[in-house]
Amino acid sequence: MTQAALMMTLLVAMVNCSWAVVNPVFFIEGDGWANQTHGGYIGHFKIPISVELNGWWIALAYDQAIDELEAWQAVHFKSSDDRKILYLRQISWNKRQYPGMVMDQRYMINFKKIPGVNYGDYYGPRPNIVFLDSVYVPDPYDNNEHIMTTFKIDLFDLPPNLERFPNNIVTPPPKVTVAATTAPTSDPKCVIFCWVKTRSPPLPPTTTRGTTTPTTSKTQPAPTKSPTPLTIVTSCQLNFQHRQQRCRDAKKMDKECYLPQCYVTSPDRYRVIQCWKYQGICWCADPRTGERRKRTVVKYKHAYKLNCFQADEATTSTVATTSTPTTTPSSEERPERPEFAPRNDYNYDLVIHNSLLFYEAQRSGEIGESGRVYWRKNSHTDDGSECRRDLAGGYYVSGDYVKYGFPTASAMTLLAWGFLEFKEAYDAAWQTHFLKEALKWGADYFIKAHISRNQLIAQVGDSNLENSFWLRPQDMNVRRPCYSISEKSPGSDLAGETAAALAATAKVFQVTGSAPNDSYVTSLLQHSRELYEFAKNHRGHYSFFVRPALDHYKSSSYHDELAWASLWLYEATGENRYLAEAGQFYEDFGLHKPQTEMSWDSKTVAVQVLLSKFANRAGAVKAARRYLLPVTEFCDHNQPGGGAKYTPQGLLYQSNWGGNTRYACNAAFICLVTSNLPDLNANLRLTYRQFAEDQIDYILGRTGRSFVVGYGRNYPGQPHHRARYNLIMRS
Repeated sequence: MTQAALMMTLLVAMVNCSWAVVNPVFFIEGDGWANQTHGGYIGHFKIPISVELNGWWIALAYDQAIDELEAWQAVHFKSSDDRKILYLRQISWNKRQYPGMVMDQRYMINFKKIPGVNYGDYYGPRPNIVFLDSVYVPDPYDNNEHIMTTFKIDLFDLPPNLERFPNNIVTPPPKVTVAATTAPTSDPKCVIFCWVKTRSPPLPPTTTRGTTTPTTSKTQPAPTKSPTPLTIVTSCQLNFQHRQQRCRDAKKMDKECYLPQCYVTSPDRYRVIQCWKYQGICWCADPRTGERRKRTVVKYKHAYKLNCFQADEATTSTVATTSTPTTTPSSEERPERPEFAPRNDYNYDLVIHNSLLFYEAQRSGEIGESGRVYWRKNSHTDDGSECRRDLAGGYYVSGDYVKYGFPTASAMTLLAWGFLEFKEAYDAAWQTHFLKEALKWGADYFIKAHISRNQLIAQVGDSNLENSFWLRPQDMNVRRPCYSISEKSPGSDLAGETAAALAATAKVFQVTGSAPNDSYVTSLLQHSRELYEFAKNHRGHYSFFVRPALDHYKSSSYHDELAWASLWLYEATGENRYLAEAGQFYEDFGLHKPQTEMSWDSKTVAVQVLLSKFANRAGAVKAARRYLLPVTEFCDHNQPGGGAKYTPQGLLYQSNWGGNTRYACNAAFICLVTSNLPDLNANLRLTYRQFAEDQIDYILGRTGRSFVVGYGRNYPGQPHHRARYNLIMRS
């Protein structure tokens, strides 16, 4: 569950960050280096791709010899005799490139210094980059990111010894002639949508995908093939500009007109939920065409109720998650991919939506009929009966049914943190409502589990009993023992983490409209304060006393959780004593040491990030920089070439326990949040964001296999999940 929280946070961040490359850019990462005889630097360039490739090469042409070159996203396969021209070619995983993608290359060079040249701010020679039919020339003295000058290769004076190799350009199919756009009609039946449509008329009574011919009668069968050309597909960005101009020509303010909402990272695509706030309405739209996809229109404040993510997209096949299972359209029904849409274009909103569905699939207790995961039913509603408490609710941690408090609390804290860092992106994806529901489901259980000031239920269920059965949770009929911590059997790690989760959840409710004296927020903070005092005053490791947790979620230390809890209480209450205590824990427990991983058990690097952020906000700039130093060491270590292990195709590898992707997501998340801290220099900001993007794109299928169930291509088809598996077996 912690992995899902972090991954979703990263996706949300990407929704809200404009990292799309429109122009070819070049920059040098960090500072160059030099000794008495040699110098070097790490170069980074990005070039947009406009053709489909099944193999490629790049030449780096320098005006002096290069002694050494190391490339990380390409193979250095050849050099000229004078070592002034270095040739790169594809690796197996990035051989295929499509229009809309970016040729993103990082490399390191070493060279002999030229006598008399000042290498203070000048880090070394820049290459003329030969790629396809163009030459890209960076500024010879600008180390920061800048747009390169582009020349046609035949008009540029290249070295005579430069070799040119064939590029395997895939010839696109002939273009389909499309019909001209029809102007909006004034049919009284279409009401407002005559003026918000993009390329198609209002929805007829019945429609068939792949055809634009409406059915005029209930008895008239739909044609098997469309007699008219395919619907025109228009870039969202271009459509926005066109509509905005028409609106201004009509002397109206932008808010008075419908302007389509586009993805920031993929401006040619439409968001699947489109709204006209001025009219107070929202509806579902096709992300490729912008056409209204369903009849349902809701008020603006109810936009989250629209089930717009169910239909599959050009590169996505979603699993059935609602009461009406989806079916994948046949190849004849599936619309053609528009020219502007890259095939490696990730729908982060959809993955966030599916990730929140995962939390609903993990719910325990009285689920009722309102859940969006139709195959989950009420389960373990008598939890706590063995200890005479009502402990129904909460979350199952994995595909099993034990409710472990420690990792669940960590997942809730990180889920809330991600929202607080990137709230605008959750709002834009219309997922804030479901995020709050997920947090409240967990928080309500923790309030139940906090049965007295110094007593907390740590675990319900025993894996030694339950792992012997492969049944749906509602069919389980085994003992569900309760395990708790108290003054005599303390657990500062568990109590501290639960306090952090409740405080972070309270902060989420505060920033989304709850009043300061709201009864629910007040309850969350009361329990959080009491649990924090319990953790602080009665020290110990919970897994020493809750023996069934020892083999599954053993805690290695409670030091980080104490600082973690105090920081979140400071964030939720604004009381300076909590920040002061966090700083004291940092010094007393030696939390200044650089870390190599972030997990449900180890949050030291997260403590360092929050301390730096809060110290800077309070005006303590020197302290903020001191707290930031071990964080940058963490991120630098986990970069390619920084000392951390990587898989052959580019995934950070830290541990095989429970799936390595969780650790890659954790590291990416920390570095992404760090990239927003004001004390970080511009080069590291770009480097850390690129690292986070690379890791998530790997998990979403950059190499041809998605690791997210229900999204992308070749995703896992048999996840370890008893509730879902039994549904498949029964069907």
